[in-house]
Parts: sequence; C-alpha cells; structure tokens
Amino acid sequence: MPHLSGQITPWGPLINVVVTASAPRIAALTKINQAIPNPIVAKLVVDTGASLTSIDTTILMQLGLTSKGKTPIHTPSTQAQPHLADQYDVGIIIYGLNMQTVCHSIPTLPVVDGAFKAKGIDGLLGRDILMMARMNYGGPDGWYGISF
Repeated sequence: MPHLSGQITPWGPLINVVVTASAPRIAALTKINQAIPNPIVAKLVVDTGASLTSIDTTILMQLGLTSKGKTPIHTPSTQAQPHLADQYDVGIIIYGLNMQTVCHSIPTLPVVDGAFKAKGIDGLLGRDILMMARMNYGGPDGWYGISF
C-alpha cells in the first residue's frame, strides 16, 4: 500500500502534491495540438475540517483553468452565511516524501479556489481525498502517516 509520512508542522500535516490540468482538459488540448500547462508542485495542509480540497487561485490561473461554476462553502469565518467559491477540475498526484514514488493519482478532481499564498501554503487537502486513504496522526511523536 503506497504511503507517505512526515513531521507535523505548526500548520499540521503538510504535503507536497502535483497539480495538473484535469484528464479531460489535457485530452482536449492534445486533440487540438495546444500546449499542455506544466504541472505545479503545491504545499497543501491536510485539513480534516475541509470537505473539499482547495487550491490557491494563482496556481489555478497558472494552469490556464476556467471556473466550472460556483459552490457554497461554509468556513468558521463565514458562520451561517456560505461563501461562494469558484470550482475547477484539476488532476492531483500525491508523491511520497522523496517525490519519486507516486502514492496516489486522481486524474480529475473538482476543487475550489482560495487565497493561501499570503499564509505560506498553497491550499488545503480535504476529506474528498482523505476518504480514499488511511491516516495516522501521532501527536505526541509529532508524526503523521497517510496510506492509499
């Protein structure tokens, strides 16, 4: 079973993922002989409180993606009034810590946009991905492990 592990940061578990255009987008670009955007490595905080994965808007723009519509998102700061976030389709590749072994690949995943760069991260890895995995959180040891 592929897995990754690491030290828990002040943010919590922080993992590198590769964000790409979605599989259908890549197929459409290939069909019309257009350039495929380069994949982007993103630092995501594992967030068990996030139902959806969220990626910084700058990364989505670098991939040349367009919004598929808006979806209501509840956050602690929005309380009862949801925030409308733009939704995009991306591909996600999760590597082990050596960035050589693929632990999990999702060719097409709907994500929402957010503003994370000022906080020093690129987004949140939500329960939409975590539901495909097992996770251990070793708080006393400052360690986490995720297996797919």
